[in-house]
Amino acid sequence: MQGSKKLVLILVLFISTRAYSQEEGILSKPGKTIKYALVAYFSGGIGYYLPIKGAPDYLQPKVSKWSPVSTIRLMWHPNHLIRVGIETGHMRFLSYSFKDSIGNNGRVLVNAKPLLVEWSMAITKRLNLFAGSGVYFMTTKLDYAGQTSSNKLSVGWMAAASYIHPLSQNFGIGTELKWLDAAESTDGSLALQLQLVWKFLKW
Repeated sequence: MQGSKKLVLILVLFISTRAYSQEEGILSKPGKTIKYALVAYFSGGIGYYLPIKGAPDYLQPKVSKWSPVSTIRLMWHPNHLIRVGIETGHMRFLSYSFKDSIGNNGRVLVNAKPLLVEWSMAITKRLNLFAGSGVYFMTTKLDYAGQTSSNKLSVGWMAAASYIHPLSQNFGIGTELKWLDAAESTDGSLALQLQLVWKFLKW
């Protein structure tokens, strides 16, 4: 009798553990998502400007290709493999300072705000791939004998891979390696970000 009770207890614990493990963490294994959910990703880090182009050589510029990149992503997680969402944020592609032939100093900043429609797929329970396309709202600021700025809309895309460590069923922290490319203006940045993930609504 005692052996039967122990066997039943072991089976109950096993089933409970399996049910919990499927729900544990922000992202479940492919095809194993039990509930629909809305998940927010808050990311911040640093990006490196990869294109060769920059300031004209005759200006003898001092180029800064390392710049901050912050993004917010909202994803809908249905009960199948592919998820969909949107991403926006603020980033600086590059900045450089220069001096003209008569000694006047100047500075140029190239900033962007992406607005992208994205898809994602869970490769494992913690590793995820993202891809998307949309537009980048580009702003170039010139500080040289006064301040001026120009705006441009550039079609572009992104691709990313993230690794998320669950803290609970609703929160996780992770890192993301992301390529952001404003293709029309040929500006691109490879970013490494820290990430807070929040499953704020599920049903």
